[in-house]
Amino acid sequence: MNETAAELSSLPDYFGNILTAIIPLIGLVAFIMILSGGFKILTSAGDPKGIQSGSKTITMAVAGIALAILSWLILVLIKNLTGVNVTEFKFGF
Repeated sequence: MNETAAELSSLPDYFGNILTAIIPLIGLVAFIMILSGGFKILTSAGDPKGIQSGSKTITMAVAGIALAILSWLILVLIKNLTGVNVTEFKFGF
């Protein structure tokens, strides 16, 4: 095997790989949190605190999805206004 040491020029690739892995992970975590909130509501047996807790979990999961989408849209807006693609990590080497 021809293994070489990681170089500083490979850091953009690492950041790109991390970003590529995080995007689906956000959706998966939000889906699990929505299911968890629904389960809390279903198992609350009419208890107002349980229903409130489940509703809050679902609300926070949806807010997290909205925040992730909004942050991505801000990056796209920066790209469209300035022409600089801030989602591509390059150090100018």
